[in-house]
Amino acid sequence: MDRKKAEALVGNLVIITENQQGQYVGELQQIITAPRKPWRGLVKIVSVHTLPKPTFKNGVELGLPIYSAGEMIEIAGSKIVEYDAPTVMTYEEGLTSAISKELESVLNFGQQNLLLYEALADYLHQVNPIEASAIINDLSVVETPTEVDNIEYLYYTLENRNNSPILIEEIHRKEVPLEGCPFEFELKTSRGWTKGSYYSNWTFEALSGKKYKLKEGKILRLNKKHLEPYQLFLNELDKPALQSFEHFLKTNGLTHKQVVTCHNSLVGQLLFSSEQKEFIGTNFITYQDQNEIIVIQHHYERKLNPGTDTVYDRFELTSTTGMRSIVTYTNSYTSGK
Repeated sequence: MDRKKAEALVGNLVIITENQQGQYVGELQQIITAPRKPWRGLVKIVSVHTLPKPTFKNGVELGLPIYSAGEMIEIAGSKIVEYDAPTVMTYEEGLTSAISKELESVLNFGQQNLLLYEALADYLHQVNPIEASAIINDLSVVETPTEVDNIEYLYYTLENRNNSPILIEEIHRKEVPLEGCPFEFELKTSRGWTKGSYYSNWTFEALSGKKYKLKEGKILRLNKKHLEPYQLFLNELDKPALQSFEHFLKTNGLTHKQVVTCHNSLVGQLLFSSEQKEFIGTNFITYQDQNEIIVIQHHYERKLNPGTDTVYDRFELTSTTGMRSIVTYTNSYTSGK
C-alpha cells in the first residue's frame, strides 16, 4: 500500500501480513515517515486473521500468534493492507475463527495428518472451551480423512453437580461421574497434558504422584483405547492377576496384539449396576495365531466390600487344535477357591 492511501486509513482497521507468522487485524494509529526511507505504520492489534504455519520437525508444533490483543507495533508499510470486512471480531473470536479455518482446511483438502488435527482441536479447546465442541461437531459433517475418523481422544469439561465432579463429554454431552471412575485421564496443565486419575475431594493425581486441585471448567481428555472392551478387561484385573494372565498368554504363544474379539460382561455390570455388590459371569476372548483360533473363557466373581473387594479369576484356554490350559487367581480376601 502506498503512503497516501495509508494516510487515508489512519483510525481504520487494516490487516498485518507476517507471511509464515500469520495475519492480524489492527487499527492503524499513525503513519511514520523518514527521509529516503519507506513509510512505517504504528498499529494497535485487535484480532487474529490467520494462524502462523505449523512446523513438523519433532511431531507437530503449532505456530502461535506472535501478537497479543492491544499490543502496539511499528511495522513496514509493505506488510499493511486494507481490511474490507464489514465487522471485526474480538481477539478471542478471531483466534477461534482462525483455528476453525485451519481445522476445516485439514478436513477438506486431504491433509491427512492426524497429529495436526489433534493439535488444532487441542488448541481450540484451550482458546474457547465453550464453543470448541460445537465447532468440531459441525466440522464432523464434512467428509473427513480416514485418520481423522480415528481421533484418539474424547474431551470432557468438568462441572460441579451438587458438590460432585461430573465430566461432560463435549460432542455428545454424555455425563461421567468422576468419583469412582476407573479410567486414566489426562489433565490439561500449564505444562501440557498430564496423565493420572481422580484421587478424591476434587483432586487429580498424576502418575508422578503430584496432585492438582480441580475446579469447574477444567478440561480432561480420555484416550479411546481405554473404552475398548479388551482394554477395559485388562484395566479391571488386579495387578497380580494381570501379570498372571500375561504370563499365561506368553506360555501359550500369544500376545495382546493377536486379540480378535472380546465379549466383556463384567465391565458392563460394574458400570451400569450401581446398587449391585456381587458379580458373577464369563468373558469370552478370541485370539488368532496364524491359522489357529484360541478362545479364553474368563470366569470371574467379584464381591464389593467396605474394605477390600474379594476377587476370583479363572482363565480357561481352548484352541481349535485341542490345546487346553487353565490358570486361576484369587486375592488374599477370597477363601475356598
